[in-house]
Amino acid sequence: MHRLLHIIATPRGKNSSTLHISREFLKVFTQNHHDYEVDELDLYLEELPELTLKRIDGKYFLLSGKDLSQDLQDAWEAIIKQIERFVNKDLYLITTPMWNFSIPYRLKHYIDIIVQPRYLFRYTERGVEGLLKDKKMVIITSRGGDYSGEAKTYDFQESYLRAVFNFVGIKDIFFINAQPMDAKGEKVRKERLEEAKTIACKLAKEI
Repeated sequence: MHRLLHIIATPRGKNSSTLHISREFLKVFTQNHHDYEVDELDLYLEELPELTLKRIDGKYFLLSGKDLSQDLQDAWEAIIKQIERFVNKDLYLITTPMWNFSIPYRLKHYIDIIVQPRYLFRYTERGVEGLLKDKKMVIITSRGGDYSGEAKTYDFQESYLRAVFNFVGIKDIFFINAQPMDAKGEKVRKERLEEAKTIACKLAKEI
């Protein structure tokens, strides 16, 4: 059995344009990939561990090549639980709106928790090595404006997510960006939403 982790980074629930697209993707994906089970992680419902001083100390222990002490292992238990939930998947689906040209703070919090040395990456004599190889990721976004063309310079969402997940070894990343959702009125919003759903359904069959 293969496993897909759906990471939801929108608090809007049924009112989320992004989530409507992801639901279409998952419907078609599960119809065409019966060997997959879906694990849904809603970052606005999940109690994510805070990055306290002691937990940050643990990160520096790992960066320096040391093992965590028992005290730090206890502090890191909740972090390791989230890391293992992420690592033990074959495919990832991230549902995220664009907020202030980038990602919602809950998604940034989650990334800061799981991207840890020895777990998702390591340093070698040849440089950094990402440890999550041969995995794929689909990222579905919605934006109030249109950040293609000249406005792409304001799009720090796709560039950041691609960079951080490339860093840990995930090279096959597919973006579906629904835009604009607000800037050009309701008619255009509906058109772009349907276009994004069509692209998502096609990708769900082919990936």
